[in-house]
Amino acid sequence: MNKWFLSLIGLLGISFGSCSQTPFKSVDTDEFKKIIAQENVQLVDVRTEQEFIEGHIANAMNIDVKQDNFMEQAKEVLNPEKVVAVYCRSGRRSADAATRLTNEGFQVVDLKGGIIAWTNKYGDTELEKSDSNGYIVFDGQQAPDFTVKLTDGKSVTLSEQRGKVVMLQFTASWCGVCRQEMPHIESDIWQAHKDNPDFVLIGIDRDEPLETVLKFGESTGITYPLGLDPGADIYAKYAVRESGITRNVLIDREGKIIQRTRLYDEKEFKSLVERINNELNK
Repeated sequence: MNKWFLSLIGLLGISFGSCSQTPFKSVDTDEFKKIIAQENVQLVDVRTEQEFIEGHIANAMNIDVKQDNFMEQAKEVLNPEKVVAVYCRSGRRSADAATRLTNEGFQVVDLKGGIIAWTNKYGDTELEKSDSNGYIVFDGQQAPDFTVKLTDGKSVTLSEQRGKVVMLQFTASWCGVCRQEMPHIESDIWQAHKDNPDFVLIGIDRDEPLETVLKFGESTGITYPLGLDPGADIYAKYAVRESGITRNVLIDREGKIIQRTRLYDEKEFKSLVERINNELNK
């Protein structure tokens, strides 16, 4: 165990059993809540995606332990240097996940009694509803309104763009995937439609100062508008505030969300380009 983890379990009064017992620690709801409030803890809901969408503990990511590639997914997204806190519905699946993760070298804490115990203690008011990608908005839903200040000082209000096709790109200078995707947005989308009065594209930079955003735009070579999102307050209208980027949201002329993407996948990006083309040709 690393020093940070040992300090955490010492602070919270958590003791681990001998090697003959379970290799991870199951804790009650009060201890679990204290643990996941710590900055260096990764919270994982190991239930199905549908269960996750219906309501999960705030800031959790979803990796279904019943999927054949569970461990492969876990190794891709989890940092072995940080504590992993897991939970499921009643505790059985999370115990399985905790054992498997521990066997692979992760430091794991399990919620005893699962989300049932959590809601019995705290109710469901603290649960978030989002998909496995962290979105709290869904296709067919009216896009949440906002006003964003662009790097040139102008402001854009989403609700004032009705009648136009709008694409929002949530980004940040520290995001490597964003830097990979943005040149494609520039060449395949912005250059194709920048002169179309029925199309709006805004890159919304997550919680960075103006100077950083300006340098970011220059370094990526993009010319489409970038806006500032102090505190990620605009982002939090569309996705769990602490969830990752990059992501794109496409909005139709009536202000409804018609497509959402996450990270950069060539096939998904191509479908986004085609959807924009189709919407503008209506």
